[in-house]
Amino acid sequence: MDTVLVVGGRTTGLMMASELARRGIPTRCIDKSPGIDPHVRANLLHSRTLEIFQGLGIDEQITTGSVPERGYIFYRNGELVGESPHAQIDSPFPYGLSQSQAYVEATLEAHLNNQGVDVERSVSLTALSQDDDGVTVTLQHKGNQEETGRYQWVIACDGAHSAVRHLIGAAFDGKTDDIPYILGDALIAGDDDLEPDRGHVFFHDSGELYLFTRLPGNRHFIVGTLDTDASMDGAPPLEELQAIVTERARPSLHLSDPHWLAYFRISYRLVPHYRRGRVLLAGDAAHVHSLLAGLGMNTGIQDAHNLAWKLALVAQRKASAELLDSYEAERRIVANEVIEMTQQITDAMETYGGLSQAERDTFISNLFMPEPERLDAARHLQQVDLDYSASPLTLSSDDTFSGGPRPGARAPDAGDLVFAGKPTTLFKLPADDQYRLFFFCGDRGDPPVAEIKKAAESSRRFDSVLMPYIVTKETVGDSFGELAVIVDGQGSMHRKYAASTPCIYLIRPDGYVAYRSTEISSVDTYFKHGDHWQLDD
Repeated sequence: MDTVLVVGGRTTGLMMASELARRGIPTRCIDKSPGIDPHVRANLLHSRTLEIFQGLGIDEQITTGSVPERGYIFYRNGELVGESPHAQIDSPFPYGLSQSQAYVEATLEAHLNNQGVDVERSVSLTALSQDDDGVTVTLQHKGNQEETGRYQWVIACDGAHSAVRHLIGAAFDGKTDDIPYILGDALIAGDDDLEPDRGHVFFHDSGELYLFTRLPGNRHFIVGTLDTDASMDGAPPLEELQAIVTERARPSLHLSDPHWLAYFRISYRLVPHYRRGRVLLAGDAAHVHSLLAGLGMNTGIQDAHNLAWKLALVAQRKASAELLDSYEAERRIVANEVIEMTQQITDAMETYGGLSQAERDTFISNLFMPEPERLDAARHLQQVDLDYSASPLTLSSDDTFSGGPRPGARAPDAGDLVFAGKPTTLFKLPADDQYRLFFFCGDRGDPPVAEIKKAAESSRRFDSVLMPYIVTKETVGDSFGELAVIVDGQGSMHRKYAASTPCIYLIRPDGYVAYRSTEISSVDTYFKHGDHWQLDD
């Protein structure tokens, strides 16, 4: 019996399959389409997603030719109103980047192929049943050839119309917006005065128009609202989208070479549970929401990044299946917040046409925020402020830190490090399949070398799930024997982690703080917390 069947070969499924395969889990990935969809349905990669790609070593390929999104410029009835720039956040990627979803998928698929797995195209899931030991599926290949297979786990990454979700009878409660939209991926001539690294939002008496941050190849992802009674039969003609651009933006903008034109309505839906027995759901199979804020592709990729390492530990019998319950506990909260936020933004935008002039003036003025609020908004938009403090995998201690990331928070990057004799940053350390346990020597006085060495060596009894590192401000020769040592000569990592005195940070494989303590020999406190682990201690 194979281990995992990933159903769906787009961004979420490709990320899921590659992360499982990279960890040595026998994985099969199928997709009902004949190939990567060339149509741009998403175009924005947020900072947190780019950090994940950096950890996988594919950030340079992903960002090739991309355009940074530095903010939004707003117009009213064709006239410039003002700009709302994005604040730069503390990340190797201070802004999100505009990149074609098709290009992201092609890069992820090549990454998956490098793990020895190919996406099996034109293969559909038609039946599914499960018991305590596994999942039996029926697959239909091109030409109606059927295949029956059995897997330990099935992961639904097959989108908003998920076959897996339907087959397990999972609800997908929510609502569909009354406002219809038209969208297109096209070239625009006459846009020389439209800054390519900004999104452009045109408010008009007749509706809204969004020209999102320019795509590589000088293309644009264009979305406009329609009247509630508009016909949505078939694919729209380019002339219809051109008329909207002419009226709401400016007559000088001319569309051509459309790759895709479509009508759609926004839906807001969320499954009640992300796991049913040996079947788990991720990405659009579990949640859908407005495309405004560009969170859909990113949320799905981060679902996969969250789930894959946990499923790998369960498949390797290093953790019990209860570990998988933390996936829903962490990611469903994120999805629910994204749904609420994008619905609030979209509803506000859609009401503009019905406002009085005074209400419109107030609405426009509220688009521009002071600097401190812009920084908070940017951190939230870029998804670097996700909080897993309520997760069953997060353990808070009673220790008092003067700062640094709290348990449940994203572990920040730190630069000017030396590891294995080479300069690096924390995020550029090789992708790790395990927890990372950092023993900080502290930046005050002489470090207790013998105590730290003893604690680090003792932590190796958890070496099936944990890798210890010593973080010191000075080169220490062979003081720590064969233990991995990071030299933080400029004190960057010590400052980021408020490690003025010796302490430990336990960082999960997906880059979130699981535990921290000034008691450097207390890591066993974490692994004795809960009943997730199947470790020899």
